[in-house]
Amino acid sequence: MSRKTERIGRSGEYLACSIIARETDTVTILPHNANADVVFEWYGQMYRCQVKTATKIQKGKKSWTFDLRKGSHSLSRIYKDNMIDVYAMVSLQYQNVYFCSYKDCNKKQISIDDKTMKKTNSCESLHNAMNSLISATNMRQPTNVVHFAKAKIVLSGWFAVFFYYVGE
Repeated sequence: MSRKTERIGRSGEYLACSIIARETDTVTILPHNANADVVFEWYGQMYRCQVKTATKIQKGKKSWTFDLRKGSHSLSRIYKDNMIDVYAMVSLQYQNVYFCSYKDCNKKQISIDDKTMKKTNSCESLHNAMNSLISATNMRQPTNVVHFAKAKIVLSGWFAVFFYYVGE
């Protein structure tokens, strides 16, 4: 992969991360040889995102085409179930990100017409993809359970003893 191609891919990853970071605090770019490009937390659950970046529409085309396979250097170019959760299709020309759950675009290639890509609200697209992913996989979001705890410190000689018990 040439340096220019790597820079294009990395800039797409950073743009996707900046969109995700608007909605959650935990976002990380993974090393180059990982299955996913980005991991992020969404309501207490971790998800993997594969970023596909394009600089412009190919000549003679009216839509953005994204290859949803792994790079040509990979032995197996197809992503398998549970390798990634979300795709992020990045248009560097419009500085937009179109998110799609893996289950919704489980194919080798996706085309997004120019009008749709240009008008894409990246944050809204992320929310739609995550809602689709969660409902398609019947994932239940974890809930926080609050336990009311009482503590008592007893001073005894040279040290303090800490008693802890959980009450409902």
